[in-house]
Amino acid sequence: MMGVHWKSGVGFSGLLVLALLGGCSSVAPPTAPSGDRTVPVQPGPVDRRAALPATVAVERQWLQSWFEGTPVSIVLRGGRSITVDVPNEHCFDPGRTRVKPALAAVLDKVAQSMRRMPFSAMPLIAAPDDASGRKRLGQQRAAQIHKHLRSAGVPAARLGQPTTTTADAVQLRIDVEEP
Repeated sequence: MMGVHWKSGVGFSGLLVLALLGGCSSVAPPTAPSGDRTVPVQPGPVDRRAALPATVAVERQWLQSWFEGTPVSIVLRGGRSITVDVPNEHCFDPGRTRVKPALAAVLDKVAQSMRRMPFSAMPLIAAPDDASGRKRLGQQRAAQIHKHLRSAGVPAARLGQPTTTTADAVQLRIDVEEP
């Protein structure tokens, strides 16, 4: 019994000494070349605004990887927006408002993407009118898309008002705001 305590005590002491020594070591700051001389690079605050375009681009690639080879269009716009267009034939049956499984899969991934980007919002949820141009059907479809995103965990405050479009696709736009 005594040997067990002694060994565990040495192990803990050894770890403590290593941790203290690691904290005491002095390492020169990284340097960046500047002409003929070297200038120390001082760590500073991270500019989150500068990181946004990279985050949005990565998110666009992540979404694109899910829908590669499908007719879903995912485009990066202006470094802070991702547009997702899903052709109407994959979204709703003619004259109906029920979301088809293909659109539901896209909406689920868009919702997951929005949860991964906490400063994102979807100001535009546009669903097409039917071929006869019935605006009310388009509004009902847009409301169903909104409802689906809410049920997938996107807070209502991050979703804009559903609207209609004359395009032949459901149009979603994810904007990333500055924190």
